[in-house]
Amino acid sequence: MTASIGKRRSLVLLALTTAVLAAAALVLDHFHVPLDLTARGSYSLSSVSRNLYKSLDDKLLITYYVSPDLVARHPGPRQVEDYLRKFEGQGRGKITVEVADPKSNAGALESLGIQPQRMQVIVDNEARIATVYSGVVVQYRGRSESLPFVLGIEGLEYGVVKAVYRAVSGKPQVAAVLVGDADKSYAQDYRALDESLRAAGWKVRALNSGEEVPAEAGVLIVLGNADLDDYAAYRIDAWLAGGGATFMAVRGVGIDTKQGLAAAPLAQGALIGNLSKYGVKVRKELVLDVSARSLPFQDQTASGGQNIRYVRYPHWIVIRAEDCDPKSPLTANFPGLDLMWPSPLELSPPVGVVALPLVRSTSNAWLQTKDFAVAPEDEGRYTQEAPATTGQYILAASLEGRLPMAYAGKALPARGGAAALPPLPREAKASRLIVVGSADFATDLMSLTDSLFNASFAANAVELVSWGEELAALKARGSRDPRLVKIKDPRRKATLELFIIGLNLAIIPGAFALFGIVRSRRRKAAASMGGTGMGEANGGGAANGGTAPVPNDTKGASS
Repeated sequence: MTASIGKRRSLVLLALTTAVLAAAALVLDHFHVPLDLTARGSYSLSSVSRNLYKSLDDKLLITYYVSPDLVARHPGPRQVEDYLRKFEGQGRGKITVEVADPKSNAGALESLGIQPQRMQVIVDNEARIATVYSGVVVQYRGRSESLPFVLGIEGLEYGVVKAVYRAVSGKPQVAAVLVGDADKSYAQDYRALDESLRAAGWKVRALNSGEEVPAEAGVLIVLGNADLDDYAAYRIDAWLAGGGATFMAVRGVGIDTKQGLAAAPLAQGALIGNLSKYGVKVRKELVLDVSARSLPFQDQTASGGQNIRYVRYPHWIVIRAEDCDPKSPLTANFPGLDLMWPSPLELSPPVGVVALPLVRSTSNAWLQTKDFAVAPEDEGRYTQEAPATTGQYILAASLEGRLPMAYAGKALPARGGAAALPPLPREAKASRLIVVGSADFATDLMSLTDSLFNASFAANAVELVSWGEELAALKARGSRDPRLVKIKDPRRKATLELFIIGLNLAIIPGAFALFGIVRSRRRKAAASMGGTGMGEANGGGAANGGTAPVPNDTKGASS
């Protein structure tokens, strides 16, 4: 009787517990508060997004065009919709979010900037290719901006906010690029950077040396300075005087990557002279550091063959997060940065200009000031000047304010066959400038060491000078440096790198090979024992954990 009562109580408690859980699920489905447990709040709206309504004087419509086939087969669209609803919830009635089937606007999506994608689907056990859409359109006062294809929330907040900024302000999204090294071209040597800029929504226009920066440009990007004369430097000076945002990657020492890494101080110093006026001195020296990459160099053997040799190369500096400005949105969420053959910068800003160091070397860096030993065969001379020059050096800096006009009061530069230059304005406007003392870090040399975060760093810097700190912080949100840069001791780091390489190339494959050999021998031994009738005699039946007897026909074949 007592057991029966206890059983009833258990059943009643089970039924009540199930009912409570079901009721809680129904309530939470309608009234839920999402928890963002990521370190940087990647799943929550930033203050920029929460205050977006303040920049709106009219209604803003965000339309998410997504194909039902994609919704049924991928979790991404649901995440995108939920995230967009957060904008609506924070919009104070000014922001409306709609989800639409692309078929409702068939034929017009491409004109809005939404791009179709092809996806393989299974229908009635048959593989088919379906065309799907998953794009966002922002519309404001007759202007529209789009995110061509999104399939998750990574980068979604940045993309939406920037689209809203463009739609509201009508600010142009053209990046003018000037390559200042004659041995390089934008199309051939900066493909990774170009991809990062276009992914951020920039339309890139490459300029010839001395060409006027177009008025519709939102930013000027100067890549290298070895072959920029006074005529070209004057164009840059006039752009900055007009308040133009600028990002520069410059050098003090030229490195000939096509002629055995020959190095020499730059003879052409027009742009370096400009920068000195602005408050940034680019020294014609090289910074080397203990925090550096190991690079593969190809040597020729005595027999005429080729040999790959890895060299610890202190000219290829690995920047650490602790050596960056933690307050700048460019370096606060540090994505990683490698600088190739950098030159040190010195800051001496004039009145009215704020100059801040963004990136430094470690305190164990040193200089090459005259004997530029750069080639791998010069490895023994790398540290020749280290005892007298060891210290920490500025490698990237930002300037903001009314920069002095470098050519003010001077005769206008002239170039044979080129148009006469217009005069500078009477007074300079406030502008932003970021300078990195490495002209090569933005080239496709970054692919040699898988340093594609260099392109992200440059694109983020462009964002900062052109759109300001809020959007730059949003773009860099959630980025991180996955490398082993937190290990400060270079010997310990090198040991760990070798261990990881050995683990992946030798230990793990070796373990699998050993397992296969042992497994194969056990099978052969089991087959041999079964074939001679020894399996059961030794108590090796399957029920006892041993080898199961081999069937009669197999025994015959084995015998």
